[in-house]
Amino acid sequence: MVSIRACGWAEPNMRVLKGIIPVAVSLTLMWAVTVMLWHVHVTIGGSTHLVYVYLFPVALIAALYNGRIALFCALLALPCADYFFQEPIYSLLNDDPREYGDLIWFALLAATGIKFIRVLVGPAQSLREEH
Repeated sequence: MVSIRACGWAEPNMRVLKGIIPVAVSLTLMWAVTVMLWHVHVTIGGSTHLVYVYLFPVALIAALYNGRIALFCALLALPCADYFFQEPIYSLLNDDPREYGDLIWFALLAATGIKFIRVLVGPAQSLREEH
């Protein structure tokens, strides 16, 4: 019987899985935060500034995986926050133009936060890779 490893098929599949798992975990985390915030918004009424809660999972993703995935999730959070949490609900149009300012501030905070976290985590990750 010929093993998969002898044919060389296992190595490319493992590289693909290594790339897919962080994306899947990140998207699942963003989905879970969106569901939680939507539930809070529907039951309690919530605030229009719920977009800033997305900074926590984005920061966690930046610390655990890499900045590209975190930036992708931050960009994904923008339409989610606008669609689910800003008036009118379930529309990408806003009644108040200042709500677009909230989204712009979120994008700027997320981008700078991702950069700071990657700078702080970078030396620790390079030390782990050396050993």
